[in-house]
Order: sequence, then C-alpha cells, then structure tokens
Amino acid sequence: MKRIGGTLVEMLVTLVILGVIASVTTLAIRRTAPPDPHDPMTVIADTMNEVLRSGRPATLQFMVNSRPALATVKPDGGIIADTALHIEQFTGRSTRAR
Repeated sequence: MKRIGGTLVEMLVTLVILGVIASVTTLAIRRTAPPDPHDPMTVIADTMNEVLRSGRPATLQFMVNSRPALATVKPDGGIIADTALHIEQFTGRSTRAR
C-alpha cells in the first residue's frame, strides 16, 4: 500500500524548523537609526547631490573636536577635505574603521 501525505510528527518537525529559521532571521535583521542631519557625512552627501545638479563646487565648514574643518565638493564628484573629517578624496566615503 502506498503512503500518501505525511504524518502529524513530520508536519510538527517542519513547523518547528520553519519557526527556528524565522526567529533567527528576525534577530539577524538590524534596526538602523536614521542618520544624524548634522553629521558631516550626511551634509556632504546632501551637498554632493546639489553640486552635481548645479555643476558648481561648494565649500563646507564643520566643527570637529572644537576645530574648524573644511570640505570642498567638486562637480566631478571629488571631495577635498581636511583629514579631521576622515573622507577618501576620490569616492567621498568615510575612511574611519567601522
């Protein structure tokens, strides 16, 4: 006689496995906080959009550790910034270790 379908034990084992996978996946998802609007990287990213749209460079001044720091965003996408801002010149990405 052929067996059709599955037993209650098989169904329960499958549901337990799916539950464990769902709980691990839920815990693995990080909650991200919105970026600080006064963070230099956020301001530079917003300025980059404006510079690329207008074609004119912009120079920004920030206070880092109670000292002024400058960053110039160029229309070609490059950023020239003081080393206190920890910004890679060609990509505009932060060089700080995460």
